Amino acid sequence: MAINVRAWLSLAVTASALSGCGGLSSTIAASSSTAPLSAAAIQAPVAAWYPSPNFNARPAGMAIDTILLHHTASAGDAESTARYFANPASQVSSHYIVDRDGSIIRCVQDVDRAWHAGVSEFDGRPNVNNYSIGIEICNVGDDIEPYPNAQVYATMRLAAYLVEEYGIPLSHITRHRDVALPPGRKTDTSLNFPLAYFMAGVQDLVEGQPVPPRIQPMAPSGYDPNVRLYTVKPGDTWQIIADGQLDNAARAGDLQLANPGVTLTPGTVIHLPTDYRGFFQLHPMPAATVLGLFWPVG
Repeated sequence: MAINVRAWLSLAVTASALSGCGGLSSTIAASSSTAPLSAAAIQAPVAAWYPSPNFNARPAGMAIDTILLHHTASAGDAESTARYFANPASQVSSHYIVDRDGSIIRCVQDVDRAWHAGVSEFDGRPNVNNYSIGIEICNVGDDIEPYPNAQVYATMRLAAYLVEEYGIPLSHITRHRDVALPPGRKTDTSLNFPLAYFMAGVQDLVEGQPVPPRIQPMAPSGYDPNVRLYTVKPGDTWQIIADGQLDNAARAGDLQLANPGVTLTPGTVIHLPTDYRGFFQLHPMPAATVLGLFWPVG
């Protein structure tokens, strides 16, 4: 696997790497915002390596035959999500994270089993983590924040590469919301992700055809992705809301931090955190450990 050494060096020697403010994505060449022309030679994506400890071995003999799409449920960038995946307390990870500018971070090697699908079933088979590759797409997940063209095209190229590399049927590209159990438990990818266009584009790339350009949607006037509200439903708990809206029940604590003194009663409007600051307040990692994660292994 190719490693962007310049990205590693930049992270290792800058304070921004430790504070979580910028750094990584600026060192990686973002994918072009121009629609892919063809798949004459689909190559492995250029990606920075930010390893997560949250993985294990796939079952013996288990083939990779599914791609599972997620959104990060965060207004933060891919670097902040990678740092969240690097924290053992999160108990989650994915193989890839695609940022809004099209840059990619890799957190778990394809051969390993990342922890992204949870309780799930696809095509009659349980435990989707066993046979899938997870792709996290940076988006707050409110059905409003647009997915930029650079991000859509980069995810398309990545999916096409994985299809070719592992012989994955196009019908085995699916969303977390479509495999999570019980049905309706998850919301990713958000409904405004251009799924039909994305699927057609992956097929075009695999077949060596040009991908038609996409008109990039615009956010509504006055839209702020850093403000996300949720109306409490009957039966909701902090864990249920965190699991469904933030994609991880382990974030119940930082959800409560964002809503001090609030009692969950149906109809109450609460704030959903759109970054990981509360999570890291509750689950800090030693600076030495964080710095160590930036360096290539093996």
